[in-house]
Amino acid sequence: MEVILGHVNVDFDAFASMVAAKKLYPEAVMVFAGSVNRNVREFISLHGDVLEFKDPRALDAEAIERLIVVDNRIAERLGEFKDLPGRPGVEVFVYDHHPPSEKDMRGVKDYSEETGATTTVLLKIIRRKGLALTPFEATLFALGIHEDTGSLTFAGTTYDDAEALAYLMREGANLNVITHFLGPALTPAQHELMKRLLAGLETRRVRGILVALAKARMEEYVEGASVVAGKLAELENLDVVFTISEMAGRVVVVGLSRLNQVDVHEVLSGLGGGGHSKAGSAVLKGATLRQAERRLQALLEEKVRPLVTAGEIMSGPVRTIGEDTPIAEASRRMQRTGHTAFPVVDAEGDLVGIISRKDLDKAGHHGLGHAPVKGFMTRELVSVDEGASLLEIQELMTTNAIGRLPVVRGRKVVGIVTRKDVLRALHGKDYLRGFTVPGRAAGFTRSEMIELMERGLPGEAQRLLRAMSRVAEEEGFEIFLVGGVVRDLLLGYPNLDLDVVVEGDGIAFARLLAAALKARVRSHRKFGTAVVILPTGRRIDVASARTEFYERPAALPTVEMSSIRQDLYRRDFTINTMAVALTGDRFGELLDYFGGMRDLERRQVRILHNLSFVEDPTRIFRAVRFEQRYGFQLERQTEMLARRAVEMEIVGELTNARVRDELIDIFSEPCPLPYRAVERLRDLGALRVLHPDLEVTRAMGERFRRLEKHLSEAMELAGEGAKKWIPSLAAMLGELPAREAEKWCHQMRFRREDAEAIMQCLERVPGAIEALREGKAAPSEAAHLLDPMSGEAVAYLYVLGGPGVRKSVEMYVNIWKNIPLEISGHDLSAMGLKPSRAYGAILARVRDEKLDGRVRGRDEELALARRLAFGSRDNGAAGLAGEGGEGPTRGRGADDGSRER
Repeated sequence: MEVILGHVNVDFDAFASMVAAKKLYPEAVMVFAGSVNRNVREFISLHGDVLEFKDPRALDAEAIERLIVVDNRIAERLGEFKDLPGRPGVEVFVYDHHPPSEKDMRGVKDYSEETGATTTVLLKIIRRKGLALTPFEATLFALGIHEDTGSLTFAGTTYDDAEALAYLMREGANLNVITHFLGPALTPAQHELMKRLLAGLETRRVRGILVALAKARMEEYVEGASVVAGKLAELENLDVVFTISEMAGRVVVVGLSRLNQVDVHEVLSGLGGGGHSKAGSAVLKGATLRQAERRLQALLEEKVRPLVTAGEIMSGPVRTIGEDTPIAEASRRMQRTGHTAFPVVDAEGDLVGIISRKDLDKAGHHGLGHAPVKGFMTRELVSVDEGASLLEIQELMTTNAIGRLPVVRGRKVVGIVTRKDVLRALHGKDYLRGFTVPGRAAGFTRSEMIELMERGLPGEAQRLLRAMSRVAEEEGFEIFLVGGVVRDLLLGYPNLDLDVVVEGDGIAFARLLAAALKARVRSHRKFGTAVVILPTGRRIDVASARTEFYERPAALPTVEMSSIRQDLYRRDFTINTMAVALTGDRFGELLDYFGGMRDLERRQVRILHNLSFVEDPTRIFRAVRFEQRYGFQLERQTEMLARRAVEMEIVGELTNARVRDELIDIFSEPCPLPYRAVERLRDLGALRVLHPDLEVTRAMGERFRRLEKHLSEAMELAGEGAKKWIPSLAAMLGELPAREAEKWCHQMRFRREDAEAIMQCLERVPGAIEALREGKAAPSEAAHLLDPMSGEAVAYLYVLGGPGVRKSVEMYVNIWKNIPLEISGHDLSAMGLKPSRAYGAILARVRDEKLDGRVRGRDEELALARRLAFGSRDNGAAGLAGEGGEGPTRGRGADDGSRER
């Protein structure tokens, strides 16, 4: 026999879960393990014709082979069936949504999930199996979910609960029935209990948290104590309340909590009860009201987690301003930092006031820019010390209508707490981000991030991260992995860069790390950055957490020390603002203050603030590169601001070297991304900013299509050290006249060898294609064309030429250019030929003949060299050396007279 059970004091979630389990186990019988809540009992009395429950007294306990337990994992809550779990021959299946506890049944098949209601867990299985629902079942299941999630308002509610309710609405759930049974009127006895609880209501602070305790004695037992407790919490707007009701020889304790710091299940488990984190109950038989209160108080002192303090959530270091600073200077600082107020300090650094942007604007309006801020600051300052609780901070902000509080140690400012800090502390760090990752409540857990790093980073990188973590923990640093490596880990792209930000002195940390790794350090004190260079040559970039501001559009930034949050805020796009903590117990914690995960999920590139492209127009090129690399799109507002920055001609104010570096990054991407980026720059209007004559033409498109097809093999022929971005950049410049292209390369400040390689692609390659097109050129002719070319130009020739050209290039790279001469200038000297420019011409002619197969071996090379040097004695020719050993001509393709091959 199969039996479906819930728990004693069956509520709607347990009741609905039993009916849901019946759909999955149609041969099982439903049995109540104890009493049933009043509203559930009323529902059953109206729907008795469609529900079938067995009286437990009519069951043969020895015949039970399987228990299906819902909304409960604790055997003690099974009433008279509590001894069945663990009995030989009895299989137990459990479906629950409560957190696990030490009292849970052992040796069971557990299908529990931490959702807002057990009904949700079972409904997911029903839907997977494709079982149809009647409107009655949909209504009952919705009642169960509504009751245990507070109609989706309790903190334990999940996406699955909300989605389940939407599905049940579609299946015909009746809202009138739900409303009727969810909010039943209190019975006279419950009214009396409510009155007595209100009379016995008092509040206590437990670890800084306000906890309401309501006590009452009743002569008779009153059902529905949890309903009364809920009404009490609603009436008095209580975040945490415990009711203690002594009645009929027992004490019933009910707990409700809206705060993460008070887990009702943890507290009431100590009284033999349970529930979930936000609600639960316990029954103490044979105890007095006073005894129950003392035990509850002790459990609260033990189990309640303290509220975080100002010192834990504050941001720092705080940017302050001296009291003698002129109004005009204070306004400039506020404008460039984006702050709306500054704490004001005296010469000793003591906090003396606060000045707001509004105060500065008023003073400036009246022509008082020269006056010191101390004449306009607010001196009646509201501040807190580091030990102030979250509740105190809330009360101060609400009472004084202020959005930030300086945190002081004595009279020194050590941090600042903002409204956002408070909201994150109360509701979690993701509260203000407005996104969820599919299948996850709030981004990646620490263990998931650690697993991601282990899977996505090579062993050496993982060992380095652990080494950094050890040094940071031993020396008291907070360090974070930042930048593209975090983004690419989350996207599943390879990225071996290790960029680390340190809260504090990054250079000091870099030196300690270098000592531990036996590495060397190169530091830049002005920017607070350092590079740790390992013996293997691998680099680790280390930076102090910093913020930056721009004195004018397109200028280089001015840098100041800051916190990790402010450091991430200065970055270009939200997808690059994520970090992973690497110190101590936080190792693997993902930081995402600005919605980077949300934008990865939406596959979009978004700037952090509206002046981002004005401050640094190179971000336009970077945005296009990321857009093409990851298949993302510019977020709508971001694209509009990029276009506006181009129209304002701010991009033209950039130093050319900064644009050059962005272009190199774009053209270093694999094909076809560079061409897509060029097309996107055209769409944004930024292509003509590079050069007014640049246009995307059909010919340009064809060049990039050939690059996509042949560049990979071409770069193998180009040789080690060849730069793949040069052929791609040349493809963009193909229509520019040579002089314009050369002038542009100079303006962009390319290195001389890079500029020469670009110009070879544009000037030498077209002629070489014509000469080699048929594939019939002699080896010596191909060598004369290709010898002067850089590896990048050779690659570009291979890409743009047809099959004949590519065949010649392959022969040149693999065979012809590697054929050595067996003679040298020493042999010419031994012949009696005086050293001169003729050496190069003679050796070049010999090489030509050898390439073309007309000369073989050292003897033939010497004979030809002698004829070239002295002429044929038979016909009296003078030879290349001429009279006096001076050769008047140079052989084809010789670069200079001293070249030996």
